[in-house]
Amino acid sequence: MQLKSIALLLSGIAVGVIVSNLPHAFASTTASISDLSQRRFRVSINEVKQNLVFFEEFTGRYAKVVTLSDGTTREIELTPMVDEGKQVVAFKDTDGLGYMSLNGTTTNGKLMVHVIDEDTTEEQLRAEGWTFGR
Repeated sequence: MQLKSIALLLSGIAVGVIVSNLPHAFASTTASISDLSQRRFRVSINEVKQNLVFFEEFTGRYAKVVTLSDGTTREIELTPMVDEGKQVVAFKDTDGLGYMSLNGTTTNGKLMVHVIDEDTTEEQLRAEGWTFGR
């Protein structure tokens, strides 16, 4: 439970940092665009009734089959990519394909998916003086 509290606190801080630095976030370089498959991300997947994945780190591509409380399953696939010159995460679900930002939350029916660009968030926090165990 304490890990969840810390992760939620860090998520809140990260969102604040990202929002306050939106002009910087939009000023991406070509080099950073081509390296999306090497960037670390974190994902949380929730159903209104239960937490299915909490802050699980991934790089390159994320795929998971989750079982909802009603017994149905959903196949989730997240792939950071460039689409029409924009950095996005392709969100493939049993119900279809959509796109979300590198730091964003989207819902699809009962499912809510939250993604954080871990590398950019950590870089911004380090620039503000935060230290990490790495």
